[in-house]
Amino acid sequence: MKKTSLSKRALVISVIALSVWLFWPTIEQQKVVVIKSSLKTKIAEPSTIVFTPNNKVIKPVINLKKINSHDSALLISKAYAAELNFPPYSQPLTNQDFDRLHPNFFNPQSIPVDENGTTVTAKLSKYRFIYPEPVIATLNGLNIHGAMLKLVDVSNKDVLLTSRFEQDENHWYAEFEGRRDFPRQLQAIVQTHVNGKDITIALALKYVDSVATLEGFNPATTQDADMVLQAKLVTREKGFYRIRANLFDANNQPIAHLVNKEKLNKGQNIITLKAHQSVLQGKESPFYLSAFSIELLSPAPGKPTKHGDSLINKYEIKHFSTSSLSKTPYTPSAQELQRLKLLQNMADRD
Repeated sequence: MKKTSLSKRALVISVIALSVWLFWPTIEQQKVVVIKSSLKTKIAEPSTIVFTPNNKVIKPVINLKKINSHDSALLISKAYAAELNFPPYSQPLTNQDFDRLHPNFFNPQSIPVDENGTTVTAKLSKYRFIYPEPVIATLNGLNIHGAMLKLVDVSNKDVLLTSRFEQDENHWYAEFEGRRDFPRQLQAIVQTHVNGKDITIALALKYVDSVATLEGFNPATTQDADMVLQAKLVTREKGFYRIRANLFDANNQPIAHLVNKEKLNKGQNIITLKAHQSVLQGKESPFYLSAFSIELLSPAPGKPTKHGDSLINKYEIKHFSTSSLSKTPYTPSAQELQRLKLLQNMADRD
């Protein structure tokens, strides 16, 4: 009995480890922290809000009350098998994939101000800002009597900048001008007075200097089963870069999430994105690329990922014929097949 119990425990641990290995989110996670109020009503402890990628083609319905280690391994192996129908550089994208459609989304933070459920809500225009973008905050709620926005260095609690909220017809807003030398860990502190109570909401953000700039794309070309898009990138540091973009149809419906990594030198570079025929079946141009993300990946543990900016918000792909693409299906790599076999073997255990 003890050996059986230990085997099941080992299986559970293995399933969890493989889940993290295969599906751990690749976007930076947003944290919304520190909420204070003079309201005497009990308020929950601050929590970390995590957005997890949801790019699987098959999304099994799970009864969490009845799930066990065998079911976990089975579900993970099926999800991974479905993912292997498409190359990792060109994964299907749907309206349900919120995190990939809005990779820099800032989750609004609300706090109750009375026992009737009345709330005041604060948010930033995005989570990560790239110089010289301004930091913009908005505040919504009833009976707000003035508000102040402070930018604070988390490491030493120094107040770097202050700005008073202004009111328009719909909400209160405030902003800071960007600086290259902002510290990496920042909080935007909202201080307001509502219904006779002092309310403080602290929102985490990042402000970074750009290490690369996306200038545009060369016209799309055909390479076997792929539509090839060459991105023109100016880099200010050398290293391994990752570029991401979302592909949409003429009706602005999502088609695919495209990604590529390459080692680039400093200066003018070309880095390629590809859309596989498996995600373009039944589609016709024009297509659109947007939601660009440029990252200089961490060269070593403890070294931060750096980010780039884009001179364009959207790139239109005109006059591309999907009929020019080979209908060859994607063939998973040896490493991908090895992962799948490992998951299937775990699922087959009792």
